[in-house]
Amino acid sequence: AELGPLGPVYFFVVYVVAECFALPAMPLTLSAGYLFGLPVGCVVALLAGTTAAGIGFMLSRTLLRPQISDMVAGNELFKNINRAVEQQGFKIIFLLRLSPLLPFALSNYFYGLSNVSFIDFLSATALGFAPGTCGLIYFATTARTLLSEGGSSEPWYVYAAGAAVTAILLKVVSDVAKQAVDEAIEADRAASAQSSIRVR
Repeated sequence: AELGPLGPVYFFVVYVVAECFALPAMPLTLSAGYLFGLPVGCVVALLAGTTAAGIGFMLSRTLLRPQISDMVAGNELFKNINRAVEQQGFKIIFLLRLSPLLPFALSNYFYGLSNVSFIDFLSATALGFAPGTCGLIYFATTARTLLSEGGSSEPWYVYAAGAAVTAILLKVVSDVAKQAVDEAIEADRAASAQSSIRVR
């Protein structure tokens, strides 16, 4: 409200620019929740994050490809993840967004080096980071409500219980996603080893 009717638009621009410069997304997402609450904060953060992801991905495929390639050269984690993305693009990126093994902003550039299509990348990103983003927005909105001068009509423990349940659900989803990514990477590694043996 303090930012005026164009506040969400200004914040959207700041969020996109910050993510293109690979700054951490969490402080921005929490700020969106504190400033705009639900559901506006979720919409702004999801649109801004997805837009920044698309820009980073396309820059990596065009202008910044040599620099990004040099950056990840020799990085074993990237090689393993990239191998899995090459085989199952949408699925792996979706799972990695649920349980990020790579920082959100930097991974946008890394995925641009793979053969995944832009549409698969963007849709997997939007769907995959939505639960975590909305969870952070909820936390920030709850904090603003509890810290406001008038307080809240609900007891504090109602919000605490909601925050705890949200955190537990996000942790479970993240763990399941990480396990699935690890299994996909191992399966692809085993398949590559088998192919090497056959060639010999």
